[in-house]
Amino acid sequence: MATTNPQKDEYLITIFKLMGEGEKVTNKSISTHLGLAPSSVTEMLKKLKKDGLVTNKKDNTLTEEGIKYTKKLLSKHRLWEYFLEKELKFSRKEVHPIASSLQSVTNEDLLNKLNAYLGYPDYCPHGSIIFINNEETSKDFIKMSQATPGRAYIIRRIRDDNELLTYCENMKISIGDKIKFLDFDSFDDTAIINYGKEEKRISPKACKDIYLKEIE
Repeated sequence: MATTNPQKDEYLITIFKLMGEGEKVTNKSISTHLGLAPSSVTEMLKKLKKDGLVTNKKDNTLTEEGIKYTKKLLSKHRLWEYFLEKELKFSRKEVHPIASSLQSVTNEDLLNKLNAYLGYPDYCPHGSIIFINNEETSKDFIKMSQATPGRAYIIRRIRDDNELLTYCENMKISIGDKIKFLDFDSFDDTAIINYGKEEKRISPKACKDIYLKEIE
């Protein structure tokens, strides 16, 4: 395995997430997501391709080795988020930057002990998969914006974004909630859901980043 560093890790995670969302992974899309100059992205991609982590094809997808490494990296990050929020009672807004710092210094022994201490959780507090414990992929989920009226779902993931997390807290919806999807508003595609005995209206912007799994 080629050695990596926090800056390279950030690129790998961005590419992995873009791949998972079905987006075309271009230099421009990476540049937009990371807020970096295109020239910087081009230079880093050359290094990642040389390390065997990104393919040499036109679209910048991860190699098998790149996927394996990135899944391990994300598992470290998400286990630390779980620990910080569940054990140390940090807020959801606080855990991401701390977990990012801790993931880069987490060796295999620490990872295994942390995982065992937490009881091998399948998901982080935001519903993202911890790959070393769970083979489920984001392809098993759909966005709320793609839901079918009349069907029942469970909220599986909320994108790790402070503004979105605050919105969901205010709306009193969270990971693990079971909902019935009623319809989309014909005017602006606001999602109308039934949660418990209450009807809620979820903004179209939030719907794109809330992931559901259908209840059979």
